[in-house]
Amino acid sequence: MCGPVQGIGAGDWPAALGLAGQLGLGGVLFADPRAVSPSLDRAELQAARQAADERGLFVEAGVGCLGPHGDHAERVAELTAMIGAAVALGCDRFFAYTRTERQRASPSHAEQLAEIQRTLAALRPVLLEHGCRLNVKTHEDLSSDEVIRLVETAGTDVFGVSLDVANLVVRAEDPVEVTRRLAPYVHQTHLEDVALYFTPAGLRRELRPCGDGVLDWTAILDTLVRDAPARHLVFEQHRGQFDTEMFRDDWFDAEPHIRPRELARLVRAAVRCERSAAEQGGRQPVDAASRTDSAGYRAELRRSITHVRSVLVTISGEQP
Repeated sequence: MCGPVQGIGAGDWPAALGLAGQLGLGGVLFADPRAVSPSLDRAELQAARQAADERGLFVEAGVGCLGPHGDHAERVAELTAMIGAAVALGCDRFFAYTRTERQRASPSHAEQLAEIQRTLAALRPVLLEHGCRLNVKTHEDLSSDEVIRLVETAGTDVFGVSLDVANLVVRAEDPVEVTRRLAPYVHQTHLEDVALYFTPAGLRRELRPCGDGVLDWTAILDTLVRDAPARHLVFEQHRGQFDTEMFRDDWFDAEPHIRPRELARLVRAAVRCERSAAEQGGRQPVDAASRTDSAGYRAELRRSITHVRSVLVTISGEQP
């Protein structure tokens, strides 16, 4: 996903397309249409689409936040406008994310999910009109079970899942198992690796290039290639770090989806990360060492590309 971390400002879609070409990628994922045209100018959006077509590149995008907080009508109006802009950009599928608060007493998390469900229902006729699909992202605040329920209730004919594998560990879920559960619903992807370390409250997720962390990319990619309707495998880079506060007893009260076996796998991965760091003379987070500027992010992106391509070759026996 192209944006500020790679040194690409809002509206500089030529640079985004140029970077994709330099890296030998098949296309670009924008956070939302405003990353292409801050004013959502239809002519500019269509020009970007035409330029991508001329280069043989695909374009995907997000359309914003599904809530649950804020005014419902304003949220639906904003998302409707963003969907229209994404269509002008040539997208027939796009992702949206959520910002729920799991420990909040009022409204409860269940009530927050109900508000998101109401937003999805309001967007259904918009999607049907455009013949498009909206994919709910596996954001760090939702479990995979909750994402599936939202999508199935809203209707899998126009709703799906945008799979962000790095976010799954925040909810103490094993990315390999979740990818297998979600694969039939996955129409978009966000690929980035993670390292896991212990904190006084539990586990901390630190982002890594694909292949530099603990995720089993052979299992994840094999499932996506075989079982998911996603057209593209898309890399994502951002600065977000989150903790899984499993050493707090009250944390589990808001995590009814927890599967002990999957949680144990994450703990095992953290033990391995800690041991590896100790053997190398102490913990040295990639974030501090190389993510200081856009050049560092681009270097990490190249490592991710190299690793994923090598795994795909192993899986298929053919050059991707």
